[in-house]
Amino acid sequence: MVESVEKDLCAAVALGETVEHLLVLDDDPDMCAFVVHAGASTGYEATSSTNFERFKASLRPDTSVVVLDLMMPEVDGIQVLRYLSSQKYASEIVLISGYDKKVLKVAEQLAKALGLDVRAAIEKPIKLNQLQEILTTRRDAKRQSPTGRGSGESFADQESIRRAITDNQLLVHYQPQFSIKTRELAGVEALARWQHPTRGVLPAGAFIEAFEASGLIDELTWIVIKKILADKKARGFGDARVAVSMNISALSLRDLSLPEKLLSVITDHGGVPSDFIFEITESGLIRELGTALDILARLRLKGFGLSIDDFGTGYAMMQQLQRVPAKELKLDMTFVQSMLTDQSANTIVRRTIELAHDLHMHVVAEGVETAPQLSTLLEYGCDVAQGYLLGRPVPIVALPRN
Repeated sequence: MVESVEKDLCAAVALGETVEHLLVLDDDPDMCAFVVHAGASTGYEATSSTNFERFKASLRPDTSVVVLDLMMPEVDGIQVLRYLSSQKYASEIVLISGYDKKVLKVAEQLAKALGLDVRAAIEKPIKLNQLQEILTTRRDAKRQSPTGRGSGESFADQESIRRAITDNQLLVHYQPQFSIKTRELAGVEALARWQHPTRGVLPAGAFIEAFEASGLIDELTWIVIKKILADKKARGFGDARVAVSMNISALSLRDLSLPEKLLSVITDHGGVPSDFIFEITESGLIRELGTALDILARLRLKGFGLSIDDFGTGYAMMQQLQRVPAKELKLDMTFVQSMLTDQSANTIVRRTIELAHDLHMHVVAEGVETAPQLSTLLEYGCDVAQGYLLGRPVPIVALPRN
């Protein structure tokens, strides 16, 4: 079977058909041969290098996957990751190592922080079928980028963005949040969507960066708020008043008049501050900390709710818990989704819930996709869960009332 696939690959190359290139860097020739064989058997044109200089020379514009051993005698894998990031290679990365599981995990996190796309991180020894399964999982060209930002620049130019605003192409979908103990609707998160005329409904990650670069991010914020208030008036969220969470761009936290502007827009359209919980990312706070803390304090004084979003992925977690007048903390989905298989993630989830409760904060777990995850969060005392297990983001008409 493998020989047949390799023959088909050779034939495809001979005919000039497009074949993805896989490049492996490992100082062990036998491991190189093993990965090349796995790559060829899954439809790649696979080549290998045993040293960094040859690896650099072998990288091509069509190299779609790089398989990288972290333990190299001259240049280690971390240095290679930095090189790939500096050269802005779009290749997916498969990290391999027989050294230490924790180092492998750190390397994966570093690669993502560098803007690289990590397909997998696996420990040696590697089984052939394991590697073949990883290599068979092709990239979805439409998915969100590793940083959470989409490559919106190609379609979200200034003219397209302004047309999205004037032609009412911007939508709001809602993802329900449920009390883990009672299973009652506890809140909803409002998520911006763009009904693009040629690309369909786009998630916020595909265009937020373009709105920020265009200077129109606040305009998007006002549109989302007005749509939320109109939806609440038309249908309501549950039997009682349910707050709506929404993200505030870090760029908006540079405007000292933001609290007054938000209050004016919301009250002018029939809303009250307690209708809203504004989610602030840790990394966003770092950029303009003094101004941000001024704004956040005044938002709380005006009655708005505040939530620290993506907790655990920022730069100074403990400082933000102490400084920011937030009453809610959102556990990042990366910890929630790995807590049953990764002891470190499990400990972080459990201890974070305990810490938040000691600080009299509400805890929302994002990215809940399985019943065992929900059961574990219930055991750890988490307050609210949000994720595909409980409900996907939907238009207001499809949102459950309770």
